[in-house]
Amino acid sequence: MADIRHVIVVGIDGLRPDMINETTMPNLAAMRARGVSSKDHRTVFPSETRGALTALASGARPETTGILGNEFYSRDGSGRLTGTDTIHDWRSGDKRIVGGFVTATNLSETLAKNGKSFAVVNSSGQGSFTALNWKGADHGQTGYNVRHPAIAFPPELAVDVAEQHRMPAGGLDRGAERQAVAVFTDTVWPAQKPDAAIIWLTEVDSASHRYGLGAEGMLASMKDCDDAIGNLLEWREKQPEKDGIVIFVTSDHGHSTINRFISVGDALKQAGISADTSLRDGIDVLYRRGRAPGFWLRKFDKGLLQGVFDALAAQPWYGATFTRAAEPGSHEGIIPGTLALDLTGAGHRRAPDLYINLRGDSAEKNEFGVSGTSICDAGSYSGIPLGGGSHGGLHWTELAAVLIGEGAGLKRGGQVIASRTAIYDIAPTILELLGVERAATMTGRPMSELFENGEIVEAPVVTEFTASVDGKTSRIVIGHVAGRAYVDEANLLTEEAAVAAAQPKVAELLA
Repeated sequence: MADIRHVIVVGIDGLRPDMINETTMPNLAAMRARGVSSKDHRTVFPSETRGALTALASGARPETTGILGNEFYSRDGSGRLTGTDTIHDWRSGDKRIVGGFVTATNLSETLAKNGKSFAVVNSSGQGSFTALNWKGADHGQTGYNVRHPAIAFPPELAVDVAEQHRMPAGGLDRGAERQAVAVFTDTVWPAQKPDAAIIWLTEVDSASHRYGLGAEGMLASMKDCDDAIGNLLEWREKQPEKDGIVIFVTSDHGHSTINRFISVGDALKQAGISADTSLRDGIDVLYRRGRAPGFWLRKFDKGLLQGVFDALAAQPWYGATFTRAAEPGSHEGIIPGTLALDLTGAGHRRAPDLYINLRGDSAEKNEFGVSGTSICDAGSYSGIPLGGGSHGGLHWTELAAVLIGEGAGLKRGGQVIASRTAIYDIAPTILELLGVERAATMTGRPMSELFENGEIVEAPVVTEFTASVDGKTSRIVIGHVAGRAYVDEANLLTEEAAVAAAQPKVAELLA
């Protein structure tokens, strides 16, 4: 392999791969045409930012990291959901939760132990910054957040950035994408030339939520991110080390369009089940809102869990549903009609007793002609309108993410890899390129099919699992590559589709 000395990952929050073209993102489209890309790159479930970024920096799925989306119940007895939005959430959770907040090793630690430097610069929230560089300050690594400069480390870096970039003490709010790249190229790189770096851009996520997929405001945010990428690519060409710098561009999830808001809380209340977003007195079920609401019982009771399932299954917005496996290795859950939670890659000990992936439609288009609509629980995104973008569930548009690479040691000429890759494969790939051994908790794989002379990875074996009850069939589709499972999508099959899916199995039995 070529002499690769530096790997830079640029993340664009919420970018769907099918929306990249010469008009929307000319710099990124040109990079894709010169380098290599993954046709079927996936994020994790729940398809939310903090869980996905922890997976990126840890090289493992939520079943290993313990960060199950943007909020979850950590089963710590507090009776309230654990948030990930601020640095305080992470630090207090680490002290409160047995086993620690993150139950996997971050790149910051792995690289430090091997004498390698690591830097994170982002324009996103405190929680995203912390997920990417968890305990980075403890390991002597570098981190800067242009929206929250007060949490930067080391302190000398924050002083230098403030002076060189005239950074406001309170940070930048919007339009920070190019500034984040400039902080890296003009300040972090000259000072440290990190072996590995992640530059995370908060757009196009918030614009997708606010304006909707394909709207003018959302397309403008894509252009801002593309300009930032263009600046980084231009910078690389001017560096003496340019032949040893590899750049990847990725995203943490896609988006679907919200076509209806519902309330899972109201559905349970009407069924006589005491449920709320905290386990206060008189409440037996704690739930989190979103595209894939999760439900935790105060004390496990299969009868109560069945009641929760029955209340949800009776709704017109009912979708694919998951519970703990009926027995080890089973694809069916303990409640008839549900699939095993382990299939989603989110089967951590903190996982809810039941997940429901609210109903979606792959073919339906929004007002701007972008396909993929879904139902969302009300109150999960403050201020997001009907028609805005949403994510968190198992809709293919939410799980589909971007992966484009260019540089020494990678395939070139616009080659497209048609296996399966995922956000948790990025950290193992970084370490492979730098010649560093992976941490024991890293369950992703080096994406050798991207390498110029890498091993050929076999075509994915796609498997479909279903579970049915009362004419409703939960379905999940998983692609298997190199012994790893990649979730393609999950949904509720119509009765006609369920019958068609069962036909081969019936034929096998008759044979």
